[in-house]
Amino acid sequence: MRTKNEQSEKVYTTIGAYQAGFLTLKGFNSKIIRREDKFVFAFSVSDALYQTISEYKSGAMVGAVRFAVVAKNVESQILSARNKTGLWDDD
Repeated sequence: MRTKNEQSEKVYTTIGAYQAGFLTLKGFNSKIIRREDKFVFAFSVSDALYQTISEYKSGAMVGAVRFAVVAKNVESQILSARNKTGLWDDD
């Protein structure tokens, strides 16, 4: 993401609420950005982020209740962003 007078920062994006929830649960902060007609979760790229994504894809274990709460929270962030812009998917 680019801010005024700063270099472009490399980001990893996902539309997956479960993946975003897992990354959030593991301590990574996301920003919601708009990509064309979608809102996506954007995470700052780091080796630790890629390692955690690998763990997620390999079936890492986390507490079910904590994961469910975080996943619902990130889903609500997307819904809130859509509400503010009036952008809704028709599919």
